[in-house]
Amino acid sequence: MDADVLIIGGGPAGLAAAMWESRTSSRPRVRVLEAGPRIGGWVRSERRDGYLCEHGPQAIRASAEFTDFVSMLGIEEELVAASPESSTRWLGRRGRLRAVPTRPLPMLMSGLLSLRGKLRLLREPRVASQSSADGGESVAGFCERRLGREAVPLVQAMIGGVYAGDAQQLEVASALPILTQFEGEQGSVLRGIRARRQAKKSSAGPSSAQQVFSFRDGIEGLVNRLAAAAPGQVELDAAVDSVAYDGGAWAAKMRDGSEHRAPRLIMACPARVSARLLAAVAPALSAELAEIPFASLASVYLGMPMTTLPSKLSGFGFLLETEPGNPVLGAIYASQLFPDHAPPGHQLVRVMMGGSLHPSAVDCEDTDLIDSAVAAMRRYVGLDVAPTFTHVVRARQAIPQFELGHKQRMHRITDMLGQFPGLRLCGNSYHNVALTAQLSRRAGLQSSATNCSEEVAR
Repeated sequence: MDADVLIIGGGPAGLAAAMWESRTSSRPRVRVLEAGPRIGGWVRSERRDGYLCEHGPQAIRASAEFTDFVSMLGIEEELVAASPESSTRWLGRRGRLRAVPTRPLPMLMSGLLSLRGKLRLLREPRVASQSSADGGESVAGFCERRLGREAVPLVQAMIGGVYAGDAQQLEVASALPILTQFEGEQGSVLRGIRARRQAKKSSAGPSSAQQVFSFRDGIEGLVNRLAAAAPGQVELDAAVDSVAYDGGAWAAKMRDGSEHRAPRLIMACPARVSARLLAAVAPALSAELAEIPFASLASVYLGMPMTTLPSKLSGFGFLLETEPGNPVLGAIYASQLFPDHAPPGHQLVRVMMGGSLHPSAVDCEDTDLIDSAVAAMRRYVGLDVAPTFTHVVRARQAIPQFELGHKQRMHRITDMLGQFPGLRLCGNSYHNVALTAQLSRRAGLQSSATNCSEEVAR
């Protein structure tokens, strides 16, 4: 065998898995097989004409675990905290942006809900709880049941910003498990939010744990450091055609006719890719993986000189309620978050469109996408400055959709993995789309028979 561990996929999950393997007590030989010409997957930071354009995540919302992870890699000095002025978030309703309150009480004072909607929200703690933790209820259904019908369009806008998905189809237990946790533990979403805020205030953890960060030269800096921290061999342009298992070893059969063998296999590629590779050796498992849908997203970057900043171009950005015929999901004020993402005296905005509700948007011509982005900025922000820089980025089939039945599917997949010792699935297709979740030592799905990196010397 030419390796102890084979990893298919050189994105963040695959590189993190390689790094954690390098820290096990056995120090296995690791080989990472990446089909493309570069590492990082959708994480790519591209500098054009002085503007920094992210192909994937714009920023990372840190956690205590992520802070420890950064410290372990020794890259604290490479972190760049978002500007304090970027904290305001906006939501577009009926052609107008309104600031989104961060607490329930200010929500009652805002114009986001009618008087009837506000009174319904006040009743939320008295709504009878029901079990949604095992799946079967959509995000929209859960929010209508607990928060009222008027809250559903607001939640759809927010879901568009996270999953580019459809709140009527996404499963609340999989897509937003914190909500079912609040209902189960506190009997109320509002009480759960309050309890969580109080717990954070009383915790002794560093205040930076809840900040938003990037890295010098963008998010790609993180995957570059991950690659440097993983001593295993990373092979680029190494496309795997299929995998096989003989009961003692896994074989990755390459498109060039060669083969790599190892007793353990980590598949850190999208579920649909794993489904194709496993079709011959594990047809039932392959069929389950193939059922996980993905959404596509188009991002239009608009750069422009800006001496006077419109008030509604201050903050993190905005999300929009769904409108027929309007593919725009929202916008991120990239240079408000990180001023060095635009040249001095200029602003950079990332307008996002497409997703599950507008799947054809990603196939539109660049000029049409740019026109839609400019129109949205004029309508909602009052921007009257023509962009002097434009750049379109397409992410096809990039965001997994945890639709109804997803949690039960994860149970079935985990059970099937018991038939294949040494096999592990990781990446954002399964439990959490956040980049930080892909970096965890315990990320992914695996058989209990797998001898994996949980057995490291802590």
